[in-house]
Amino acid sequence: MFSSLVSAQNWDDWDTYESSYEPSRKGIEFALNFGVYQGHHKAANEFFSGISGEVYELSDPTANLMTIEDRLGINNVNSIVWSQVMSSIGLEAGEFEYIEYPIYSESLRLYGMRYTPGTLMGLQTLFFFNPESAFVLHIDAVSGLKSEGAWNMVTNEIVQGAGSENRRTFSIFSEEDRFQLTLGYRTAAYIVDEASWTFELGGTMLATQLKQNYVRIQNQNYQLLTAPAANGQFANPTSSLTSTGLGCYGAIGVELFFEKGGNLMLTARVSRDRVVMGTYEDNLVQGALYLTWVIPPQLGDFVRASF
Repeated sequence: MFSSLVSAQNWDDWDTYESSYEPSRKGIEFALNFGVYQGHHKAANEFFSGISGEVYELSDPTANLMTIEDRLGINNVNSIVWSQVMSSIGLEAGEFEYIEYPIYSESLRLYGMRYTPGTLMGLQTLFFFNPESAFVLHIDAVSGLKSEGAWNMVTNEIVQGAGSENRRTFSIFSEEDRFQLTLGYRTAAYIVDEASWTFELGGTMLATQLKQNYVRIQNQNYQLLTAPAANGQFANPTSSLTSTGLGCYGAIGVELFFEKGGNLMLTARVSRDRVVMGTYEDNLVQGALYLTWVIPPQLGDFVRASF
């Protein structure tokens, strides 16, 4: 009899263990993403600056993407802009020779322009079938994704110790806003009761909005992204200059569980997106690392009731 009681007690403990190991998780959950996003440098080098040697256009008749040479009016003897540039850097007529771009090689990973990591913020919606399996929808925004590079103005002015040519280095900048929507399947593998690995696979849609592209000479900015204007003047574009492409993604992360909700997830995501900017299109690998806060059930019930 005593043996039977012990056996029964053991089975009861096992049932308790089983129920605690797999917490009840079914239905819709909402979460917030906060992290960093890294764009592929090739897009900046191919589309902006002319470093790659290719010339692309905007798929919008109300805006232009100008080369550095055209924007500064180097080949126009009557250019007011070029006269201002020469005066600001102390050049005399006949001393300018040419614009020199840095060496660019995709195969050698030599980039004249490089993206700096951008801030990613977004909303995540999860539909759970069981504690391990769910469909997941991410809506993420990367505001102010910037790239920066350099170029040289080569002159023949006589500078002591500089030889027959003198190089003045100036900066070039770009700025974009990106909006990424991902829809995928998520599964989990429990490590301990309070933590699990998470894995995601799915598709992406990436929208890229061009904001700025300019060179800086002696603290003066010259916009390359312009709109046609009368009398040789330049204005900022008024259209959205947004293009969209499709791709795929994969992600791996770890989730920490808390008794009263508010789980935390740290996720690394790699996507292969179709980056579209004007007439430029390419499939590029990009990455993101973000921390996710799962909204506690009580707050989640309120949000669901609002809809």
